[in-house]
Amino acid sequence: MSYYWLSLPSMIEELPRLRDCIGAIARIEGYSDAFTPELELTVHEAFVNAVRHGNHDNSAFSVTITLEAGDVDGEQFLEVRIRDCGEGFEPVRAMTSICSSRTVQSSGGRGLYFVNRFVESFRIEQALGGCVVVLRYIPY
Repeated sequence: MSYYWLSLPSMIEELPRLRDCIGAIARIEGYSDAFTPELELTVHEAFVNAVRHGNHDNSAFSVTITLEAGDVDGEQFLEVRIRDCGEGFEPVRAMTSICSSRTVQSSGGRGLYFVNRFVESFRIEQALGGCVVVLRYIPY
């Protein structure tokens, strides 16, 4: 098992540093050139949601990203957890709306749509002092 931890100020300007870190982790773990952009895109979108909606663009807050990579019974997995300091949102309603065509064409909601499209599974957890988006992948 490999574990990685990253805490960034809640600022969109941190996206290049986040992408650099995700890319470095993908290289360390030996992920393919095809999988790495999907990983970068989905973590990017979850980070933007955490900054904009969870922390309301308050740079005094942070967004924490943890990654756990390993295998279970010979099957590789990667779990990414993105935690913000916000109150969270209604998971059932969010999960229902991300796949609707109305959401994809509206002014918001595309981030969760992309996340849902590229991950193996996706869930939202309410946590004390924040919200955690959990992305699970089968890397290749």
